[in-house]
Amino acid sequence: MSDEQAVMLEPSAVAVHAVLRRLPHPGDHVLIIGAGTIGLLTLQVIRALAPHATVSVMARYSFQIEQATRMGAAHILYPQDSYKGVERATGARLYKGMFGNKMLLGGYDMIYDTIGTRKTIHDSLRWTRADGTVVLVGLSLHSMHLDLTPIWYQEIDLIGTFSHGMETWPVGTHEHYSTFAIAAELIERRQLHPEKLITHRFALNNYREAFSAATEKSRSRATKVVFDYSLLPASVVPNVRTAARRRRPATTTAIWPQELLSDHEAPSWSPTPDEQFIPPTLEVAPEPEPPEIPISTPQSSQAETEQPPTLSVEEQPAFEEQSQTIKIVVSKPRRSRQLSKSQKLTGDVQMPDESSNALTGTNQPSDTLED
Repeated sequence: MSDEQAVMLEPSAVAVHAVLRRLPHPGDHVLIIGAGTIGLLTLQVIRALAPHATVSVMARYSFQIEQATRMGAAHILYPQDSYKGVERATGARLYKGMFGNKMLLGGYDMIYDTIGTRKTIHDSLRWTRADGTVVLVGLSLHSMHLDLTPIWYQEIDLIGTFSHGMETWPVGTHEHYSTFAIAAELIERRQLHPEKLITHRFALNNYREAFSAATEKSRSRATKVVFDYSLLPASVVPNVRTAARRRRPATTTAIWPQELLSDHEAPSWSPTPDEQFIPPTLEVAPEPEPPEIPISTPQSSQAETEQPPTLSVEEQPAFEEQSQTIKIVVSKPRRSRQLSKSQKLTGDVQMPDESSNALTGTNQPSDTLED
């Protein structure tokens, strides 16, 4: 399958799904309203699956008429005199009502409406013979006010179709395949030629011209407009080799010092000179010593006082007897109730004999301060 055929695979599946919703019988008169991409693909599918059916196409532009004729359309209807054209193509009889309403006795066995507007639905219900079928392929998102009396009086089947799905394939069997698989099979068998509908190709940077050609068909004579990547200029197309080449990411391998690894965790690789680990030099601050505070007698005039700290005397080692000093460790002060004057005077300072024993180096237990 070529690139052009692959691009047209999805609209081909839409046409296949619409035709398989109600396949024409040999000898049926079939009308396709609309000669755009979906309408012409529907014509190809009918010619491939029901070659003995007589197909008419209602086209709007002259170039669409040319394409429909080349693809096998037996009759061409024009929007200007559509009722007269149906009468000539099918042999039906035209009747006109009192208020300008028109009705045909007879008409087409099957109609595929690929436009889906209010006017085309209204006309297709009146161009179909009794017990015929109308398949709505085109989609309109607007609300409609329709006269559906032919559905009751002529017992016409109105069938809707949307996109693609699962189909019974081959026809007459009980096997089911996806619409894409059936469309691809018909393209590979050369029963469908959707690539012939591609009339315009544009580079992606010329999207404005592409949309203008697709919307102004009377001027551009466009059927299917596609974007072609090969039409981009060389300055826009990126260099594949340069884009595919990836830079080697710069990674840093952490190497731990050998003294931190045990014998069984020793690395099996040898680091390069550039990757040697240099341990950082950290200056460890010395631990602060407890502050030395003088012992003072609190005044009795204070209403609320702090409990005096607990003092402990530490002795220096024996080889430093000459430089012995007394270090006082201060615990966190605690609030206490107001002490009496006598308790304050008796519990603040040690006795002289206890302090003299501490200075002479005797290891006698210090008395605990009483509250």
